[in-house]
Amino acid sequence: MAFKLVTFDVYMALIDIQGGLTPVVSEVLSLSAEDAAPIVGLWRTKQMERAAVSNSLGGERTSFRDCTRMGLDYVLEKIGRAVTSDVRDQLVLAWDAIYPWPEACAVVTEVKRRGYQTAILSNGDQGMLDALARAFGDDMDFVLSSESAGAYKPHPAVYELPMRMLNVNTDEVLHVAGSGNDVLGARAFGMSCYWSNRSADRVLDPRYAPDHEGDDLRGVLDFLPAL
Repeated sequence: MAFKLVTFDVYMALIDIQGGLTPVVSEVLSLSAEDAAPIVGLWRTKQMERAAVSNSLGGERTSFRDCTRMGLDYVLEKIGRAVTSDVRDQLVLAWDAIYPWPEACAVVTEVKRRGYQTAILSNGDQGMLDALARAFGDDMDFVLSSESAGAYKPHPAVYELPMRMLNVNTDEVLHVAGSGNDVLGARAFGMSCYWSNRSADRVLDPRYAPDHEGDDLRGVLDFLPAL
């Protein structure tokens, strides 16, 4: 069956976390870009560790905003920096304004022009994803948040959202992932997957390799004919 819907991960596939947050952290904490960059990397790691713990605990989903805040608190304590609550809020809210990768808007526009529906399918809270979706304007049809699933990727409840909320079949969806963990989750669910693999990484479990991959988002267009 041909694809009808293309879903995009946000935080790795569509936006540049490192490039977007490093200047913010540098300015707010009065650090050089060289010193700010590893702080952003550790922040992202701890944010995702807390999301993974939320999945494992089996209770109510910890909001992604709270995972982001806890990750920041960890990093600030680790580097021995105390900040005001206003500065802390400024850094956490910076996640709502990270800019897309250079080719991202054009790729989403072209996918839409070829006749496919488009959707964000990502780990953020609904409000966080809605804010990031504004960069894509009317070319992004839907914003599906892990908040609606009550869990985080790679939990199957997240990948089930297009079927549950948009009335499509699994084999009608192509998911565009930005990380190996996202690839694994999509493929384990039975969803076709393109990996925008900018870091030349590999999936941890080869049984769940992507159907297609490239070094950026443009590769998505190589096998999506006009409908």
